[in-house]
Amino acid sequence: MTQSFEPSAFAVLTPPGRGGIKVVRCVGPDAEAALAKCFRPAQLPRPSRLAYGHIIDADGRPIDEVILHNAGTAFEVNCHGGPAAVRAVCERLAAAGLREVDGDRLMQLEGLPRIVRDARRALRRAFTPLAARILLDQLGGALAAAIESLRQAPSTVAIDVLLDRWRTCGRFLADPPRIVIAGRPNSGKSTLLNRLVGAERAITSAAPGTTRDYVEAEAALEGAPAVLVDTAGLRKPGGEIERQGIARAREELARAAVVIYLIDAAEGANPEDDATLQSLGGRALVVLSKIDSRLAASQGRARFSAAISALTGEGLPALVAAVLEKLGWRTPAPGEAAPFTEDHASVLAAAREDLAAGRADEAAERVKALLA
Repeated sequence: MTQSFEPSAFAVLTPPGRGGIKVVRCVGPDAEAALAKCFRPAQLPRPSRLAYGHIIDADGRPIDEVILHNAGTAFEVNCHGGPAAVRAVCERLAAAGLREVDGDRLMQLEGLPRIVRDARRALRRAFTPLAARILLDQLGGALAAAIESLRQAPSTVAIDVLLDRWRTCGRFLADPPRIVIAGRPNSGKSTLLNRLVGAERAITSAAPGTTRDYVEAEAALEGAPAVLVDTAGLRKPGGEIERQGIARAREELARAAVVIYLIDAAEGANPEDDATLQSLGGRALVVLSKIDSRLAASQGRARFSAAISALTGEGLPALVAAVLEKLGWRTPAPGEAAPFTEDHASVLAAAREDLAAGRADEAAERVKALLA
């Protein structure tokens, strides 16, 4: 199929902010001529090849050192990632006749299929290698092939398989679940967040009440993407600032997918802990913390989902496994199809209803829209 790019345009594909390299993708019938004006060496790379050179200004002076990739239907400029360098390259491409657009508009101009556009968009937000691998499988055609099979032979069994992968994996890829760490002051919340993230993101101290506001950080739990949230200790506030911190902690508890509720092994649970846990229902994992402490009392562990020392790492694998089980996470095998947007899931759910009502043709037409 012959693609038509109108108008010729470019977009920065890599996320905002500083980075070592930024990728600027150029498409359209005028892209080659525009790059011939501003890329040296003047000979552009053949399809699927790379060329080293410089983006130059109108007087031939170098603007930035780049690698140019000929992707066949487009050119990708790999320039330095500093904001000034990226802006200079973009301004030069605009002066050479290309129009700057955002990444989503560029994909529309390229005429990319819907699932490819969705996958590229989700990949820009993926922050774990496993999430990227699953999305790359979908970008490579796994989901499109499954949808095409459904279009040709609608099946409730096949739809159920895809919807199950949405519930157990796909929905977390573009919108990672919020895992809130809660408990009384000095129960080890900040130390646990730092240990799970692998970096000192939250301030830790032996003094109770160090955390006054929530702190969040991206993390990989056995590869699964998640956002961890450290919150202020739950107790009767001692002042206005602490009161606001506790109020925000309770707001985070309300929106959490899972709550890791820490009980200090030296103190055990009290009625306030029990009341908070009752309000959380089935979203809470009750975790015995600080089991390394010399003050740790002999606690009956039957009520606890895990017993940990965030300081030494003891018990953390069991805690992570419990969190993933609570979320319902399952990792698809390499190459397996997995819906990964709300739109994919809603179309599949509606097609299943069509099939249940005996409307196979309507189901086939509905899933066909995902292939557009």
